[in-house]
Amino acid sequence: MRSKAECIAARLAVATGAEVRREETAVGVRLEVDLPSELSETSRRVVLAAITGTDAYGHRRTGESDYLWALVIDKAEQNPGDR
Repeated sequence: MRSKAECIAARLAVATGAEVRREETAVGVRLEVDLPSELSETSRRVVLAAITGTDAYGHRRTGESDYLWALVIDKAEQNPGDR
């Protein structure tokens, strides 16, 4: 079974047509994906649906591009007594 972060990354990749960058952090997995200048309504809905499954997300605009970031917290690491 694929992890939650992998499933979200796959959905973001399909919706944006871009490679999703993945970084393991102390609390979980941070995903980043460059956003195309135009997203179809369907792609926009897929992106929004994907990020609703994350614990935090945001959007950054630089002078040259836009990207979306999302954090998926590893609940098992944060609450080992709940396993």
